[in-house]
Amino acid sequence: MRTSTGSRIVMHIDFDYFYAQCEEVRNPSLRGRPLTVCVFSGRTEDSGVVSTANYAAREHGVRSGIPIRIAKSRLAGISDAAFLPVDMSYYSEVSEKSMSLIQSFAGRFEQVGIDECFIDVSELASSFEVAKTLASQIKDSIKKSLGLTCSIGVAPNKMLAKIASDFQKPDGLTVIEPESLQNFIANLSVDKISGIGPKTSKRLGELGVKSISELAGLDQFKLVEEFGRKTGTFIHNAARGIDEEPVAESGESKQIARIITLKNDASTSVEMSNELRELCQSVLEIAKARKMAFKTVSVIIILSNLDQKSKSKTLKTHSNSLEPLHSTAQMLLNELMESDDSMRVRRLGVRLSDLQNTAGQNTISQFMGDLNGLS
Repeated sequence: MRTSTGSRIVMHIDFDYFYAQCEEVRNPSLRGRPLTVCVFSGRTEDSGVVSTANYAAREHGVRSGIPIRIAKSRLAGISDAAFLPVDMSYYSEVSEKSMSLIQSFAGRFEQVGIDECFIDVSELASSFEVAKTLASQIKDSIKKSLGLTCSIGVAPNKMLAKIASDFQKPDGLTVIEPESLQNFIANLSVDKISGIGPKTSKRLGELGVKSISELAGLDQFKLVEEFGRKTGTFIHNAARGIDEEPVAESGESKQIARIITLKNDASTSVEMSNELRELCQSVLEIAKARKMAFKTVSVIIILSNLDQKSKSKTLKTHSNSLEPLHSTAQMLLNELMESDDSMRVRRLGVRLSDLQNTAGQNTISQFMGDLNGLS
């Protein structure tokens, strides 16, 4: 789906120096100190490679992939420099919490690494200005809930969103709107395009091409001749900011969600009744358009202090009817609000999950499913 302007709105969310930042959250005394997270081989005390370094360590030339012994030599004389072994179980746990939080803001969600993901918010944000506000709210929620910073790129497609997320690291937020994308990318190096690796970049350099604007000046037939049809066509389109690759949900992460900012903070479920029904209708329309039925309904509230709370209920059978959806969502919202009468809600969301394709499903089974969902 596209916005009223005809453009998709995609975000790339990339956590800053993720492993090292997780360690700083676990042990705040590490903040501000050069910190290197290492993959120790065990052969000697210094054998192995650097996995991640925080920015304090990077200022001294420590980078991921360099030998630990070189990292230690570059940080020699800095008494508070720290070298820690990777703790994948801990990082995976933090990642799972982070991605779950991000999904509550997403129309479509695609995780592409332990510390990065794409989300398509075309169905949630009517403009890039609205999307920028949404991205700020995502950043604030992650910081408030998990103590982590991330960099977000907002753009009409995945390729540009990834370029944007890297533009103002750390803790950045960069928006590339359709009308300004050519000016934005023109002077960037060709290796900023994800998919152009060192070998391709070197060959382009030999052809006198270093910037994206210079790449855009190359004839498509020349690119196909040099790199083959698939790669040549990709490069030709990328130089013009074109990328139609969708945000692709994996089977387990499939869900449909909408979240809105209320005009005024609410303290009771009654104050949000109209917005809740509209959200239910909206996510149901998306589900029907995708030929999907839902089984689990979730209501999400984000408070004025940016705390997030949610509550879910799984129906007995799948449904694609408004009545069981709305009644379940209303019950969940009532329970959330009754749990603490001091809460002030800033944002309200509804999420459908445990989705099932309804293509070919007969009317009787749908009808029975709706009846069972109400019970």
